[in-house]
Amino acid sequence: MIVIAIIGILAAIALPQYNSYRKRAKAKNLIDIARACAMEQASYCQGDSSADNATLMGLQSCSTSYNLPSGEAVTLKAKTGGTACNGLGVNATATISGTTYSAYCSGTYNESVTCSLTP
Repeated sequence: MIVIAIIGILAAIALPQYNSYRKRAKAKNLIDIARACAMEQASYCQGDSSADNATLMGLQSCSTSYNLPSGEAVTLKAKTGGTACNGLGVNATATISGTTYSAYCSGTYNESVTCSLTP
């Protein structure tokens, strides 16, 4: 009986952690999507550093409609304000099992692009 109680307690702790891990693993795909868009923008800006947000968000990897493997739709948005090429910024968001995740990639066309995932 004690063994069953211990297994029950461990399961009560482990299952929520496992579900959280699975959601974050799915959300990691957002970083890849945002990074692909930001990297294509950086490449474009090396040839045309005066491009605006509308032009940059019209590039192939930024204007494609994405779904995560689990079926959740991804929304891509450009950073607003300033000269687009001097402050690249792409935000990819998706709601996974009721939690909204956001991946943000930023940088400039002559530097590396860095990304972060929240929550």
